[in-house]
Amino acid sequence: MEENYLTHEEELEIDAVIEDDVELDVEAGQRKIIWQAKDFSIREFLTMKNDGELILQPIYQRNYVATDLIASKLIESILLDVPIPVVYLAEEQDGSFSVIDGQQRLTSFLSFLEGKFPDSRPFKLSGLKVLSELNRKLFVDLDSEHQKKIRSTTIHSIIIKKESNPDIKFEIFERLNTGSTKLNEDEIRNTVYRGNYIELLAELSDNSVFHGLVKKDNFKKRMIYRGMILRFFALSEKSYINYKSSMKQFSNKELRDNRELSPNKVKEYKARFEHCLDLVKVVFGDMAFRRYMPGDNGAPGKWGETQINMALYDVQMVGFVNYSKNDVLAKADLIREGLLDLMINNQQFKEQITWQTSDTDVLKKRFRTYMDMLESIIGDPQYSQRTFPYSVKEELFKNNPYCAISKQKILAIEDSEVDHIVPYSKGGKTEILNAQLVLRYFNRAKSDKMSEQ
Repeated sequence: MEENYLTHEEELEIDAVIEDDVELDVEAGQRKIIWQAKDFSIREFLTMKNDGELILQPIYQRNYVATDLIASKLIESILLDVPIPVVYLAEEQDGSFSVIDGQQRLTSFLSFLEGKFPDSRPFKLSGLKVLSELNRKLFVDLDSEHQKKIRSTTIHSIIIKKESNPDIKFEIFERLNTGSTKLNEDEIRNTVYRGNYIELLAELSDNSVFHGLVKKDNFKKRMIYRGMILRFFALSEKSYINYKSSMKQFSNKELRDNRELSPNKVKEYKARFEHCLDLVKVVFGDMAFRRYMPGDNGAPGKWGETQINMALYDVQMVGFVNYSKNDVLAKADLIREGLLDLMINNQQFKEQITWQTSDTDVLKKRFRTYMDMLESIIGDPQYSQRTFPYSVKEELFKNNPYCAISKQKILAIEDSEVDHIVPYSKGGKTEILNAQLVLRYFNRAKSDKMSEQ
């Protein structure tokens, strides 16, 4: 049976992607959890499950991962009167309950009563050392006394009532997450918020283009893909202008407000996601959502190929929402160069994609900088007339990869720009005969000096 265990490095990267260290913005009077203690017998839990009143294992929850031995020992614990840990339930708006903590235990108990594991294998007890005479027995094979004991055993439960503040409620769910493989915020979100929206996120997370760009199998397995798609919808639907930290709360509100998307809204959201995703693939290619880091002291710059930068993911995806394919494709090379320039030469933008990226002011400034760059390229018909196409840059780099100003060798094409020999402002043409390859740093220094003059 497959288990979702990750290496330490993989867990750190997931933590980095979903990290949101901004404090919760909840008014003092609303910082409360309403809960109720109640005991349910295993017989009652089974009836609730069969009646659709207990969501034991939502289809988007983490898979049942208890081994046959662990499940069998849980049954043995009941028969030996070993105390069973508390189960936490969330009351849904329709009065049903979702299991927040204790899913593996309840699944084991109810599966034994039903005679089979969730994967349909017969549930026969195995590996028991105290009650070894029960090994290889199904529930129906037990004597009536043992059957009655299992059915009548009560499990102490804490019910988080539906009236609880949703953001505080979500925070509590994270704290209750005590399994050996802890749920991340996206896995919890997919447990707490069931409905059409969650189903859409699940469908879109299987998009082959999206997976081809992100290239993170464990992100997909651990539902990080769904969280990434949700934040795209939140920022594009509510607009970055209306963003207020934290990103977790902002995304959760988008999900709550549209939990049961209408068919037309589902179609609209799906089309928006695919439109932006296709354009990101064409414009940024394999380096989509990755940061470029310029080198120091003559060393070449490099791409952060192995890590997803969520700040760049946000602006790259949302940036294309209001532009047509024709608008973007006609300026694809220029847009790619424009973002590269921001990552290399704009110190504020570099900080905005690396530090406190979920802070309200930082996010808004980052978006404004990026959107201004897009508008200057797409909205200005004269921009392409004074900017060399990427094909010229490639040809110059191939033929002579040396900076025309400093005479230093250019080790990475991303560190270079194409400059007019005779300035465009003085009538110089944007053609290869009037082009020279320069290191970005020296070209910027030259530009600053000319501006001062």
